[in-house]
Amino acid sequence: MADPGLSDEQPVDDRGPQELGATDEISTGSRVNHVFQKASIIDRLPPELIHQILSYLSARDLANVSATCRVLAEHGSDDGHWSCLVNSHLPAAINDPGPFPSFRRLYLAHQPYWFIPQNKIWISDTDAVGGLILARYDHRRGVIEAYRLVAERPRPGFHLWTGRPDVMILSFDPAVSLWLDAPVLFLKDERPSDAVTACQTWDPDRRMPMVGEERRVISSLMLCPKESTESEAQVDPSRFWPSHLIPASEHLSRATHSTVPKLPSCLSQTSTAGFRVKRWAKFRLIPTDSVSISTYATINPELYTPTAEKPYQGIWVGDYSAHGCEFLLIYQEFQPALPYVGSDTDSDVFTMRNTLRAVKLTGDPNVPRGELTFCANDIGPRGLIRIADEEPFAGARIVRSYGQVAGINFRNASYTASQLILISTSYIAHFWQEMGHVSYLRRVDIDALLKI
Repeated sequence: MADPGLSDEQPVDDRGPQELGATDEISTGSRVNHVFQKASIIDRLPPELIHQILSYLSARDLANVSATCRVLAEHGSDDGHWSCLVNSHLPAAINDPGPFPSFRRLYLAHQPYWFIPQNKIWISDTDAVGGLILARYDHRRGVIEAYRLVAERPRPGFHLWTGRPDVMILSFDPAVSLWLDAPVLFLKDERPSDAVTACQTWDPDRRMPMVGEERRVISSLMLCPKESTESEAQVDPSRFWPSHLIPASEHLSRATHSTVPKLPSCLSQTSTAGFRVKRWAKFRLIPTDSVSISTYATINPELYTPTAEKPYQGIWVGDYSAHGCEFLLIYQEFQPALPYVGSDTDSDVFTMRNTLRAVKLTGDPNVPRGELTFCANDIGPRGLIRIADEEPFAGARIVRSYGQVAGINFRNASYTASQLILISTSYIAHFWQEMGHVSYLRRVDIDALLKI
């Protein structure tokens, strides 16, 4: 039979010939034979072809097909199919099921949460500061886990910009790591060695065995229903996550104190673009209603994966002085370029401008998470100021940009002229002209941090 955890609201049609409309009458005998012929044609296919056909099926379809007959059940139980299904959700393939007796058992243990390690990067809507976590599957222990990404800035050194001796420059070489002492998400099968997984029932609000329970802080993982498109999020950006400044095909409703988050009723209604983490304190004698719910959304890999045309895309960490280190998403877009003043606007020559945007994934009380921190409208020839010939930026391209500044609680936000100094595709300096300050940004190697 198909596993309950793989099924949805539609049951497998396992009706026999009688239910399909056949009768014992002679006039319908041909239809009975036709039904049996159609049902058994799979038996005459070569095993290699059956195996190839089943390799294209999803886990749910593979389970449903396996429930139809003994032949397909034997093919569907081939662990090679389940190995491919597991590895399709992991950035790096694994060769064995670890503590589980089979890949099929492993897949069922973490169904329907495989989208979490598959998407890797998750950003939180926590007010102002936000949060950035990386999710992975640890095949040694058989658990799905996610940890906060943190950066420690060593004591900076001062150095001189020979072209602008009046500008203050501090070195920036942070140590970026995962905070392994306190997982944000932890999913574990308590009995992985069992040949059969525990009976799976639909549980969109699953309690997680976290370290904080020793201090009576309880955590649960809440699945999210499929919700709003990007156009709907533009209407009231404060109600949705991720920020409207981060292009996404799906935006999730943010949990508030006055609303109870909706839960999906089945697998087909579940979003793979986000989830929620609920935390609350539980005291033995004193009741409490202090529940915090954070919504986590993923980022489209096309936005943070560098290419030959968009070499600066990625997750970066920047130096924000008194606010410390903050994580940014830098992505690039090609947009139609405005003609130069006095140029022939009727020309058939069509040019594009390469726009670079930096959005905060973690923020501070002035400019919070999800807001634009700086933007260069064109890092191509139209936006080029000059090629630096002085230290420490000799050979770097300097392009026009603007940065966002604001007061506490994002009040009186405004943009100020700045310059981006493109030292390399992994190292950028941002010159805040009015403040006379240069801050550095460095690329974060996400894949290296996910290695176990």
